[in-house]
Amino acid sequence: MSRLLVLGAGGNGRVVADIASIIGDWHHIAFLDDHPGDSPVRDQWEVLGPCAELPQHAPAFDAAVVAFGDNALRERWFDRVLECDLEPATIVAPTASISPRCLLGPGTVIMPQAVVNIGSITGRCCLVNTASTIDHDCCLGDAVHVSPGANLGGGVRVGDRTWIGIGASVNHEVTIGKDVVVGGGAAVVADLPDACCAVGVPARVRT
Repeated sequence: MSRLLVLGAGGNGRVVADIASIIGDWHHIAFLDDHPGDSPVRDQWEVLGPCAELPQHAPAFDAAVVAFGDNALRERWFDRVLECDLEPATIVAPTASISPRCLLGPGTVIMPQAVVNIGSITGRCCLVNTASTIDHDCCLGDAVHVSPGANLGGGVRVGDRTWIGIGASVNHEVTIGKDVVVGGGAAVVADLPDACCAVGVPARVRT
């Protein structure tokens, strides 16, 4: 049993803390957030202060998880967690199906009912959201977000900080570049370049 610090008190952070409490590895969970306002996390957990106070609070915790939905923001704060010598927690929901022959990068969060199959690899601080599926031999870069209900076929490659929208699907062996946004419900059937937004069925780059 140890102490977990969660960065980000929004809806995603609340789900992450809920999963962590269900797992039962942490006897104390608290948050940092710049704009907690009336965040419902306050009903169950303490918000200690803004994220800038991470160095101040880090010595009191054993691990931290960055729970911002924004990929670039999540990656930046993940690096700051490492700078504070905090262990990045990898959180896996008990109802997720994770092959023992896949590799999850540090700080990755796997939400309920998600699937990660054999041979797949995630980078650092990825978010594999509720009921999404990553088939065999996929490779996700750092800070990738696979949204709820999205499906990746086998052998898919996804670049750093790319966001796969809700309910999107990606064909087998497709490569998606860095900093890409795939719109909700899109069907990606061909490779996508870096830093684009692709929407529709089949997905096309929006210009």
